[in-house]
Amino acid sequence: MDFTQIPPEMWAQPAIFIVLFVYLLRYVMTESKERENRLMVQIEKQNETNEKIVSSLQSLEKDIAEIKAKGE
Repeated sequence: MDFTQIPPEMWAQPAIFIVLFVYLLRYVMTESKERENRLMVQIEKQNETNEKIVSSLQSLEKDIAEIKAKGE
């Protein structure tokens, strides 16, 4: 749509601004929802990785404790 061809009388009417506002609001809401979904997926991946790290550290602590117990 070429805005230069719209007559000035139409710009004076508030209807065009209402339509633009609703369009922009819908666009922003859609983009925000998509961004939120991407962030949630990333957070879930990080949580899984953190759980693996914690499990590995617990196993390592257990192994170190066993080695210390054998050495004493």
